Amino acid sequence: MRIVFFDIDSLRPDHLGCYGYGRPTSPAIDEIAAQGMRFDRYYCADSPCMPSRHGWITGRFGINNGVVTHGGPASKLHILEQRYGGPDERNQLLQRRLRQHGYDTVCFSNFPTRHCATWFGLGWSEFHSPNLKTGSETADEVNEAVLRWIAANGDRDDFLLYINYWDPHRVYEAPRDGFDRMAVHPPAVDWPNEEAIRGHQDIDGWFTASHLFPGDRPSPTPNMPNAIRDTDDLNHIVTGYDAEIRYTDHHVQQVLNALDALGDLDDTAIIISADHGEAMGEHGIYGDHVCADECIHRIPLVIKWPGVTPPGSTCGDLLYNVDLSATLIDLVGGEVPEYYDGRSFADGLATGQCRLHDYLVWGHGLYTLQRAVRTPDHLMIRTYDDFGYRFDPVALYDMGSDPNQTRNLADDQPQILHSMDHYLSEWLHEQRVKPYAIPDPLEVVWQERQTP
Repeated sequence: MRIVFFDIDSLRPDHLGCYGYGRPTSPAIDEIAAQGMRFDRYYCADSPCMPSRHGWITGRFGINNGVVTHGGPASKLHILEQRYGGPDERNQLLQRRLRQHGYDTVCFSNFPTRHCATWFGLGWSEFHSPNLKTGSETADEVNEAVLRWIAANGDRDDFLLYINYWDPHRVYEAPRDGFDRMAVHPPAVDWPNEEAIRGHQDIDGWFTASHLFPGDRPSPTPNMPNAIRDTDDLNHIVTGYDAEIRYTDHHVQQVLNALDALGDLDDTAIIISADHGEAMGEHGIYGDHVCADECIHRIPLVIKWPGVTPPGSTCGDLLYNVDLSATLIDLVGGEVPEYYDGRSFADGLATGQCRLHDYLVWGHGLYTLQRAVRTPDHLMIRTYDDFGYRFDPVALYDMGSDPNQTRNLADDQPQILHSMDHYLSEWLHEQRVKPYAIPDPLEVVWQERQTP
């Protein structure tokens, strides 16, 4: 089986046509969803980029692999060591696990260089760094290398081809003609409205309405406004983001076309996902990721697995991105390591029934220190350090009636809040009693911030 995994930075599912978006941002991705399964409640266990991807390659939550932020001691992968004889078997990353079961693992990504994420680059059969860039590489530059590899390896089988596109991550610099073509279509967002945007003007901090660029610098691209003052500015930044998605989707189609030309596409498994989402006004943040909000942690997952996933099927169960790690090992005939936090949902690919979790717990450790609990109906966020963004210490949201998280119900729903807090305490206890438990890296970041 050939497996192609498109990992697209900062991709919100609600900006894809297959998730109901009204603009034509994603025809290639939509077609794969029509041929396979769309997952509606799939979340990264830790955000942003560095913690999310280290969770994926280790199958472990950040609290257990040690990576919850982008720098300092809590950005270093925790390495389990034997007393004698070198690295512990439990250090085997996903890419090596798949190799142990007969799959070559081939990576096209500048992520390890961009984030000094050395461990991510280890253990692949092949590792390619397109154009030697450390960020802002375009999908065109990535595909120049990817398409060359496909042309030279058309007769190969049993591989995972991992392709990382950076484009939807700010700053939005898709070709201007693509921006103009997207702008022809009416904006497909109805929030935040003028009143909400006015309320965001006095929020301090990076990526906020009045401080859209650090240092209050002007926008470096015509695809983004200098600030968000009204709904025209909102539509401007949303159009820039949507144009990036459409640009990336075009390059996804190029890869699919190359596989099809070789006669390989029908027998190839296709996976499309992301590391995290991108705020578009939630809590006054525009075009980045500063907290543990739903819009940051909810990510797309589309899987077309030949002979397994029914065309046009969906799964609405709560899942983590670390569950995908376990699932891939299961699908290639391996045994999921007992130290993985992720659990396989391979059996659910045929039915859409993947009932692994009653609730999820996730965390953010870069621009804030937060942990959140998500049930099917509610989201609770506890803020341990708000980095000056003035988040409530505890917030509870009814996600059915308030998907943009505008009304904190913590004081109005004490019983629900108590239940959510119980889930968080239960989860923390489960992590602390694991044989590979380490000091909570989120606390490490907090302690670091308290040191003068």
